[in-house]
Amino acid sequence: MWGALALSALTLANITGCGAADGGVPERVARFPEALPFTVARASPGQIDPPTAAEVDAFSRRLVRFFAATEFFRWTRRHSHGLAEDNPWGEPPYLFWWQDTTAVRAGSLVTFRHAGGADNMMAHTGRIFGPVVGAHLARISPGEQEALRELVLGYIRGVSATMDGSIWAEEDPVVPTIMARAIFHRNHTWELDGGRRAAVDYEPERREEFEQRHDTLHNPANPTWGDIYVRNKRSKDDFPWIYRMQAHLSRILHGHPDRAMHEAALRLYDQLTAFAADIVEHGYLIRAKGPHGQVFIPMLEGTDTVDDFASLVSYEPWVPNAECNAKLGVALIATGMNLGNDCGDGISETYEEVAMARYYGHTWMQWNFHVSAVVMALLFGDPTAQELLSGLGKRMDALRVRDDEISADPRYRSDVAQLLVLGAAYGLPLTSDEARQVVDEYAAAADHYQAFARWDLWSPALADGEYDYFPARESDLGGGQTRTHIWIPEMANLFEYCASPVRATSGAPFINCDIFNDPAEWEAAAH
Repeated sequence: MWGALALSALTLANITGCGAADGGVPERVARFPEALPFTVARASPGQIDPPTAAEVDAFSRRLVRFFAATEFFRWTRRHSHGLAEDNPWGEPPYLFWWQDTTAVRAGSLVTFRHAGGADNMMAHTGRIFGPVVGAHLARISPGEQEALRELVLGYIRGVSATMDGSIWAEEDPVVPTIMARAIFHRNHTWELDGGRRAAVDYEPERREEFEQRHDTLHNPANPTWGDIYVRNKRSKDDFPWIYRMQAHLSRILHGHPDRAMHEAALRLYDQLTAFAADIVEHGYLIRAKGPHGQVFIPMLEGTDTVDDFASLVSYEPWVPNAECNAKLGVALIATGMNLGNDCGDGISETYEEVAMARYYGHTWMQWNFHVSAVVMALLFGDPTAQELLSGLGKRMDALRVRDDEISADPRYRSDVAQLLVLGAAYGLPLTSDEARQVVDEYAAAADHYQAFARWDLWSPALADGEYDYFPARESDLGGGQTRTHIWIPEMANLFEYCASPVRATSGAPFINCDIFNDPAEWEAAAH
């Protein structure tokens, strides 16, 4: 019922066309608060002294130097691709931060060759989207603004492309509310800043494939792009990052003067609302499209059971309300209401422990579903926000003393550090221990990543060949010891923190946003 109500509020023109003609913000667009509407206290003060003001200032300048020295956002723009603005077909452009790609340098041309289905690409594009929006809104550096604007606009269009690309010409009626995992357009070349020449090779993925949890389907007459291939059966794994996009879109719509960005943001806001409504309307199940646009619900092969990757309710027969954070986020986006999803403190202990026992990656899902539940509750003014944020503090207290196979994973300490930054971005005060952990992990990662030799794939010093263009997380400490650092897209979480109007300022400090966002500091670091 609620999905139908949400969908009835949107015309097909809203979903597949542009937004308000006068550049105004329709009433249906929620407004993110300008300040945290309640207070949250932490019971654990920490066992060590917090970073001093001098240490925080030094750390802030160290991170500015890292981002400036690597030209981080111009680097991000150079490797992000999809369909170029000046594409030979004159079709709508878009960008993604891809996975499963290799850079192939041949003379002055760098080709991004695809060799995988990009199955959870929104966990990549979604991770960097909030920080890119934050850096753009903060206007950190005049030299970065062109790249930042192109990234924000391109990523918005990219997420829209996962829905537009999942439409077949023969659909009647058209179902515009199904999101693909990825789409693969056609090979082409383009030019980047400084005359850098780039190309994309989609051919390895332009083939049909049929598997339990994904297919790659030929869509030869897509109404927007013509001959493309579509990776279907999208899963819930990267939903936390999709959810938070709605808050960033709201901030753009309520505060950005750029007409093109406003129109793209409104269109995606409506698409994500309709996508969420489709899930709610079908009992918290994620529908997919098969050949010729046939809509279906993915089932376990040979059974009448929904495969759990496409369900937010699979485990409820054993653990009541098991995936409440995920259900709450989609309900709020769909209707603006929680639809009875009361997640308490946001910790579903039994379900989470079973899920994480399967593989470490479930930590990213469960932790980020909790953060996203907080963000969505704040965006839609839901009364569950305060208890969820307090619960995030409890979660962080537990993560600090955890002692098991999960905490022994070499990624754990840096993964917790980036989560702390996101939690602080949405109102969670950090303890002194946590602030120290953030400073330690981010400073060490900056030192590690800055030494990466391939920040510019077009550098004359780089020989022709095939390259992984993302720097590895691991550094060699000698004696057979390694250290795993903050994952490269999550280095930029600091921009999401400093741009957030509800960021925590009452806990232990870890970054000085006045320094971090100061164009003069960036100018000095660039020279």
